[in-house]
Amino acid sequence: MSDMTVVELSVEKLHELFDRTDIEIELKKIEQKLEEARYSVGDIAPLVDSIFSLLLAARSRGYKVSAVMDELNRVAEKNLHRKWKKMPDGTYRAT
Repeated sequence: MSDMTVVELSVEKLHELFDRTDIEIELKKIEQKLEEARYSVGDIAPLVDSIFSLLLAARSRGYKVSAVMDELNRVAEKNLHRKWKKMPDGTYRAT
């Protein structure tokens, strides 16, 4: 077996299998899954499916799962040290 994780293998397989896994297609899937998650509070699967769609969208741009996860770790590290301001619309922005 390869050194790749199951997630990496799955993303690669589906990227090759599907006709399209670009941003537009994956955006539609994510919107559907997040709407499903809104009404399925006890079900984590729609959220996980959304993450998977993000990985497929990244792959369509040439980024491997490992590159996405490396960048996620870098961003998470930065976020630990940022100050956050609550905006009028209820979202937060790093200052």
